Amino acid sequence: MQDSDPVLIRRGMRRIPRWWLIPGAVIVVLAGLGAAYWAGASTTAVAEPMPPLASVVPVSATVERRAVANQVVLSGKVIAGAQATLQASPAESVDRLVVTAVAKEAGSAVVPGEVLAVVSGRPLLILPSSVPLYRDIGPEDSGPDVEALQTALANFGYACTTTGTFDLATQQALGSWYKAAGYKAPAAPDPLPQEDAGNAAPSNSSDVMFRWREFVQVPGDTGTVASIAGTGSILAEDGIVARIRVADDSIVARADVVQSESFVVGTPVTVRAGSTVLDTAVVRVSNFLEGDQSKSEIPGKDITVALPPGTQGFAADQSVTMTAGSAVAESLAVPLIAIRQDGGTAYLLVEGNSEPRRLEVKVTAQADGWAAIADVDGLVVGDQVKLQ
Repeated sequence: MQDSDPVLIRRGMRRIPRWWLIPGAVIVVLAGLGAAYWAGASTTAVAEPMPPLASVVPVSATVERRAVANQVVLSGKVIAGAQATLQASPAESVDRLVVTAVAKEAGSAVVPGEVLAVVSGRPLLILPSSVPLYRDIGPEDSGPDVEALQTALANFGYACTTTGTFDLATQQALGSWYKAAGYKAPAAPDPLPQEDAGNAAPSNSSDVMFRWREFVQVPGDTGTVASIAGTGSILAEDGIVARIRVADDSIVARADVVQSESFVVGTPVTVRAGSTVLDTAVVRVSNFLEGDQSKSEIPGKDITVALPPGTQGFAADQSVTMTAGSAVAESLAVPLIAIRQDGGTAYLLVEGNSEPRRLEVKVTAQADGWAAIADVDGLVVGDQVKLQ
């Protein structure tokens, strides 16, 4: 049986004529091509449509009216002006310091020659800071402090010669100052009885003396009352009666090196704090300062502008913005790319019912992609101009 198997196989193969193999192969190939074509057509039918062409870039723009200015804006803060404290000193016979009257109020100016307040029944008079205060001065005492006192009294308008000695004329001038303030000058101690005075020469001086505790001084000799104790107030051990603002509040902003070129001294600036607007000027530009990352401070220069006394709407430590340059008026304006040049002459192509017409213009400012145009016949808000 095993020998007959190959014979049977050969007989089976001869049952299929070989000429059928060629048509069969052709049929298979054609079927494959048809299937591929059908699959491709179906895919094309369900595929997404081609994306639309990009939108056309506008070729014209509208003439507007706006403010065009290349302004530099900084962030700043209101800095409180320096203050000085004025203190009362108790006399030997005074147990405590009590304000019995005030001659000034918050916001009042203080200058030498005036009365600040009355403490424990005695006035506090304001002396120039040039007068040294360190001792009481009695008749015939002398020294540089006496000379400075005489100069001050003469400047107040009292008859006094600068001799350096606390003579009769000086005592009378001091007494007149006290009298003008509504008080009597301190009296010198009673002289010794004649029998105890020995051979001392008789004195021609009055009984007026200078007690340094009854005077206060303001640094720089001018200032404004920031706060003052009210009548009836019992002063603390430090004896502070008033706090005087000796420097005006200011506004300080940090600018980097490039920005600082727009903020030279004298430059007009506009300061805004909320809805409050102040036009002022730069008064000081610092030297270069290193930045402090812990305080979010950039390297650059501090720009300081003045804050006039009594200005409302700007409190100490309040954040503000500082803009270089004065406010810019609105004018005709077009996108900068609408400006064309021809031999150094600027012009626009203004669209109309037919062909665009050429209109020569004068550019007054450029900033943020816009050009300010001086008013010119033939150009109004709403006109269309061609872009380049």
